[in-house]
Amino acid sequence: MVDFVEYLPHELTERIFSYLSPADLGKAARCSKQWREMSSHEALWLHFCMVNGWLKYGLTVDLTLERSSPPSKSNVSGTSPVFENYIPVDSSLPQTKKWKAVYMRTQHLLKNWAKGRYRVAPILRGHRQKVSAIDSNGHIVVSGSADKCLRIWDLQTYRCMYKIDGHADTINAVKIKNNLIVTGCADCSIRVYDSTTGQIILIFNGHSASVDHLQFDGETIVSAGADRTVRIWNLPEGKLQFTLKGHTDEIECLTIYGGYALTGSWDTTMILWDVYKGQGVHSLADHTEVVNCCQFDDTRIVSGSADGTLKVWSTATGECLQTLRGHEEEVYCLAFNKEVIASGSSDSTVRIWSHAGVVKCVLKQHIGIVRCLHLDEEKLISGGDQKKLVVWDFKKGKLLNAIHRNPTLLHLMWVNETKLITASPETPGTITVLNYW
Repeated sequence: MVDFVEYLPHELTERIFSYLSPADLGKAARCSKQWREMSSHEALWLHFCMVNGWLKYGLTVDLTLERSSPPSKSNVSGTSPVFENYIPVDSSLPQTKKWKAVYMRTQHLLKNWAKGRYRVAPILRGHRQKVSAIDSNGHIVVSGSADKCLRIWDLQTYRCMYKIDGHADTINAVKIKNNLIVTGCADCSIRVYDSTTGQIILIFNGHSASVDHLQFDGETIVSAGADRTVRIWNLPEGKLQFTLKGHTDEIECLTIYGGYALTGSWDTTMILWDVYKGQGVHSLADHTEVVNCCQFDDTRIVSGSADGTLKVWSTATGECLQTLRGHEEEVYCLAFNKEVIASGSSDSTVRIWSHAGVVKCVLKQHIGIVRCLHLDEEKLISGGDQKKLVVWDFKKGKLLNAIHRNPTLLHLMWVNETKLITASPETPGTITVLNYW
């Protein structure tokens, strides 16, 4: 049998290999060193990563550099999430090229999520009262508590790096961006810390009541307080830029996108604010109860309310375009991407809606309130009462796996590509980290 790889021009051989699937390329790589080299060509695997939407795993989140969690004595999920691509040091085989390695690692990672393969890190303990706020950048976790203490945890050692006192009341909100941590406190203050040293950088005062919600883009801080105001702070200049008034009752949710902020309130309205101009753009009024959750982008605003409905609005005009009915009780959380809208409710269900407003499926696994949702390109994760976490294939409306973490409540959740971090309103407060890599 003639080996065509030896005789055909390199470009023609490369074209032939481009018609093979990833599985076929894997089989071809076993034939010979020359076939292995051809089947590992960067352009082939870059294409597969691009088609699957996995480019971010080689660019913004480089899985080739991501470290896996240390082995645990007990493996809750029954299988290990650790990826191994071992090539002996004395082997004549070259190391796996970048984009093939990215493809292999991404495929393994997504299978871990789908099959429930994870490791439970050592529980983060230290807070004396409930954990009231968490945020992470994938390397550290920052937690605030009713014990008035801020803690910074290392996600490699799972130890507390810094315990920071100074707040006079419950820490209601924390955000981390780059090496900066911003906290919002019930003592009416906003504090900024250096995450690498734990040292305080700035204290902002201005709210006349508890600071309940924060958003932070690295330079601009947007805060919402029990005084019913939204305040815009310029961090580089260390000053308050705008105080925005419009709500007649307390603000329940706050989110930002681009140069805009969106707030939902107990007064049943939402207001879209221009952060740079310091003024309201639209006042959105069509709900009949408190607006619990909201999200928006350039074209649409989606809101969820205690009236049991979701509403879709035009970002440009503020017009209510659709009312999504189906939940039997309050809508507590929502998330949307380019494909679907997901909502969680106190009726114990998660609903998946098309952007045309049609219910695609009703997902039933929870008992009690569904309090948290995370939606990305590959999966949907829901968290709620009974401290239950569920991973779904939202495209097929299919349960992938359910995670039970003790019969108690779960009210805070943070997710990235490789980790799932949760906190519950227990006393004393603890934080759980599940590592899928």
